[in-house]
Amino acid sequence: MACGTILLSYDIRQAAGIEDGYKRKEVLNINVCISAENIIFAEIIHYAMTHQEFKNAARQHQIDFKVNDHEINVPADRFPIRFMKRNGKEYRIDVRSSLTWKDAVDENGDYRIFFSGFRHEITEIINQIEFPSKGQMVTNLLRSEHIPYNLFYPMRYDLDGAAMLFNRILGKNKIAGIGKILIEYNPGGLHDGTSFDVFVEYDNKSGQKGGIGIEVKYTEKEYPIKRGTKEWNETHNEAGIHLADNYRKPSTDCGWFKEKHIGDVPFEDAEGMTHHVVANQYRQIWRNHILGASMVLGLCDDILSEFTSLTIYPKGNVHFSGIWSEYESMLTPSGQETFRHLTYEDLFHMMQECLNVTKIPNLNQWMDYLNRRYIIK
Repeated sequence: MACGTILLSYDIRQAAGIEDGYKRKEVLNINVCISAENIIFAEIIHYAMTHQEFKNAARQHQIDFKVNDHEINVPADRFPIRFMKRNGKEYRIDVRSSLTWKDAVDENGDYRIFFSGFRHEITEIINQIEFPSKGQMVTNLLRSEHIPYNLFYPMRYDLDGAAMLFNRILGKNKIAGIGKILIEYNPGGLHDGTSFDVFVEYDNKSGQKGGIGIEVKYTEKEYPIKRGTKEWNETHNEAGIHLADNYRKPSTDCGWFKEKHIGDVPFEDAEGMTHHVVANQYRQIWRNHILGASMVLGLCDDILSEFTSLTIYPKGNVHFSGIWSEYESMLTPSGQETFRHLTYEDLFHMMQECLNVTKIPNLNQWMDYLNRRYIIK
């Protein structure tokens, strides 16, 4: 009998009884013991989807939802077409995971990208706001701008249940009551346009005002910044990493970050550049974190006594699944108390347990929609 770690062919997958979910092109490492005639033992020991593979799966999931789910139900042959020029040639791009403008609205003029049970109310809010990415928000099913509305808008009908939910997420029974849930909120503390995707304001058990700043991700990962841009100039100088005052003060004064991860780092220190809060993979999370710090420090009009930064993401997003231990290692013990992360899968389970079906209209239908819409099986 021979044993070892191999790449399984489709036939061996079938013989070993491995589920269809693994019949993909990705690498699958499996411990297998083979006798002369039969596979007698097979154990999956490692499987890792790359970020691009996750994004491709998410794109196909949204295409299937758009075509097959009654919430949108648009024919497969209707999608926006864009053209791109590169090296003197024009290329056609079929954007199958997006809606045409005509298909983006239902028979009532409301945006189909939102759950039908709250679609009209959310559409009214969106139509009162003007912002550059509004068109992408209501047509592109793969982007995350619309997700805060689908996930958090309905919670305003059950603030008691929402308080129970966030107490569970924080791991502490500190929230006495939630005052408001705001979407796309910029308190102005960093003077750079940074906003919370969602901001939850609450009173704690001592009667003081606290807040939770939520970053909502779907297929996103890190992004580079170009030398010479405003964002670059506020995080670098000619020698290397150097935080401008609007970032340096909250990062330093809050006491949440270890000094070596927020201090100056010369370009030639490759390791220091990589393990810094402004490195590409951590920068978005850090900015959300210090936006809350600016509120605790009184650097804006909306002052808090306590704050927690929360990032939510699908468990299949390998970028975000893989950065938490490193980011948390940059935090002091008090900083770790102000930071949480949670997958969609865990969040939806908690929502089902904490929110009240008698207070939120269509609660069960809404939860079923969220799972169909965003969870990639």
